[in-house]
Amino acid sequence: MLTPLKEAIFFARQHAQPLLIIALLFSLPVWLVDATLVTPETEVEAEADFQDLLIMLFYFAMGVMQFAAAMFYIHAQVQQQPISAGRAIALGLSRFWALFLINFLMALAVSTGLMLLVFPGLYIAYKLLFCEYLLLFHGQRIWQSLRGSFRLNRELSDKLLPPLVLWIVIVAVTSVTQQVLLQGDGSTLLIKLVFESLLLIFSVIGGALLYRLYQCFIAPQLPPPVFPLAVTANNDRELEQPSQPTPSDNFDDPAADDLRADTGIDTETQVDKDKELDPTQDAKENPDQDTDRKQP
Repeated sequence: MLTPLKEAIFFARQHAQPLLIIALLFSLPVWLVDATLVTPETEVEAEADFQDLLIMLFYFAMGVMQFAAAMFYIHAQVQQQPISAGRAIALGLSRFWALFLINFLMALAVSTGLMLLVFPGLYIAYKLLFCEYLLLFHGQRIWQSLRGSFRLNRELSDKLLPPLVLWIVIVAVTSVTQQVLLQGDGSTLLIKLVFESLLLIFSVIGGALLYRLYQCFIAPQLPPPVFPLAVTANNDRELEQPSQPTPSDNFDDPAADDLRADTGIDTETQVDKDKELDPTQDAKENPDQDTDRKQP
């Protein structure tokens, strides 16, 4: 059940540098605003509320762009068309407004559900978990993506929820621990530095986990993704030629045998089936044995 999380950790470790660069580029502005922008007590309440709204929208936009860039980078690696972190950020920015709008609609639906009875909000968040991937990689429009995500993860809770819940618990415990320590007498700067770094790493792993779940359980139900880099492959110097899959390009950890879990095919059994379909395969592979049979 937790195999996707292990594979996400492996992938994030193999591609730590570009994924952390993407995360840092969009997290640093958030940290700077959080550390320096303080609302004076003398401000009018309406002005303070407006300023808080702008800050919230800024945080929201940074999160959307970070997610888009990270997903384009991971998707390019899996599709054997690796790109740089800069190219991934450029692709993310090109889809910013559509992704911003779909995230806004998701947030509106989830917050409405949470205000009702909490559980409806959690259910909506779960059902809309993969709408961004349909928007980014399958050429679907916003409403198509929302409807498609709501339908595609049906009867997959036993596969999707265990790794997601564990990751959410880890992030929640880290955040709560940070808040508790900040209320004490310790070094505020050191505590923030340590825990913000941990949360940054967890966000990278979380992005890889979401993509892995999409790759394993959602993408097989859809037509092949419309990969945006294929159109500009000949003109983009940063785009490398497709190569054979290597462990660092995908989520397969060479230390574990995940082929059967991912494909449901036992390689040895498949070879035996091939021999049954082609009885001459053994003779082709072992011509000496066939010659010995023909000799008197």
